[in-house]
Order: sequence, then C-alpha cells, then structure tokens
Amino acid sequence: MKKSISPLFQSFIDLIFPRHCYGCSAALRFYENKLCLSCQISLPLTSLHLTRENPLYQKLSTRFPLEAATSLFYFEKEGVLSRLIYLLKYNGVYQLGTFLGEWLAEHLKESPFFDSIDGIIPVPLHPKRKRKRGYNQAELIAEAVAHLLKVPLYSEVLMRIRNTTSLVLLGEKERENEITAAIRCIKKIENAQHLLLIDDVLTTGTTLNACAQSLRKEQTLKLSIAVVGCRL
Repeated sequence: MKKSISPLFQSFIDLIFPRHCYGCSAALRFYENKLCLSCQISLPLTSLHLTRENPLYQKLSTRFPLEAATSLFYFEKEGVLSRLIYLLKYNGVYQLGTFLGEWLAEHLKESPFFDSIDGIIPVPLHPKRKRKRGYNQAELIAEAVAHLLKVPLYSEVLMRIRNTTSLVLLGEKERENEITAAIRCIKKIENAQHLLLIDDVLTTGTTLNACAQSLRKEQTLKLSIAVVGCRL
C-alpha cells in the first residue's frame, strides 16, 4: 500500500508543481486527487449496485443470461464524466483509468451481487487502436478493479479481430452483426464460474452483448457487467 503524503508536504509540492482538476482545470487542494470536490459532487452516481434488477440489468438481461449489472455513474453528453472519458481515451491521461477503476471497485465491494466474482475481463480494443492509444482504457479500469477485489484479470481472453470504425451509418441490426463478428473468444478460462465484464461507457449495450455471446459460445459461465458510465 502506498504511504500517504502529509498535508504539509503535499501543499509544498503543489506550490512548485501545481496540480489541476481534470474536470474543470481548477487548482487542486492538498486533500483532493484528480478532481476537485465540486466536480466530484457533480458526478451523477447511480447506486445501481445496490439493486439487482435495476434498469441497466433489465436492459441487458433481455439479450443474454446475466447475474448482475451496474454503472458507477450516469453518462451525460456534456459533463465532468464525459470530459474524463475523453481525456482517458484520446489525450493519453491513462491515470484516470486507475482512478475511475478504484472508484468503481469500492462500489462493487458494497454490493452483495458481485461478491462471488472470480475473474474480470475487459472489453477488448482492436490492436491497431491499442498501439495508437498506447493502452486499452477498459483494461486500465479492469486492472484497478481486479486489484482491489483481489481476483484475476483475464485481458487476453477476448480479442477484437476487426477494427470497426464506421458503424454510425449502419442500422441497429447491421451494427449488432458487425460488432458480434468483430469480437472473438480466443482462450478458455479454467476454474472460473462467475466473470465480470468491464467497459468504460455503455450506450446501446451492443459491444458488451457481443462479448458475452462470444464467451458463452466457448464455455458455460455466469456473467456480470460493470461500467464507469451508462446511458439508459
């Protein structure tokens, strides 16, 4: 465990190397980390982890058998979370993956519906995109969750074999078929019964559905879903 820096020393460091909020760019106080308190308070927490048959569960369970589903925040097009996800995915601020993953993990630890998780799988990113970005943001989030939940991370089980870039012009069914064909399970997991699929943001649920279908083709598993943000 990292030793915490004393408030006096952190204040001194901030005088020399000022830290700024990733949400609003305001200077951070010594007791703030990544986000100022104002931005933290503005984030719309869902509390979906406290109810099994919540709206997200109902949305996804019509597509595949599901044990539990939760999202840390509601995703708004304009807002602090939208900015954080943008910085994480497109500006190389990879530290936000760990920050958001640890926050998500703390909520999962409060829930009775995720206490039997024995493995975590991040939604895959196509190798070309991963090379360009330098990392898979879903994997960074999943690493932090796996660390705090003390369960294995399986980052090489699912593979994105197609780089789907022009889905916006496709109809709903065509989009679903395209994504389903793009994701493949390339490795079975031994001694795992209840797996947690993790992604950054869920909108239609099509990508997570494709991941679930691919996993269930290879072996019988219990699956749950956790994301940082969702649109319902």
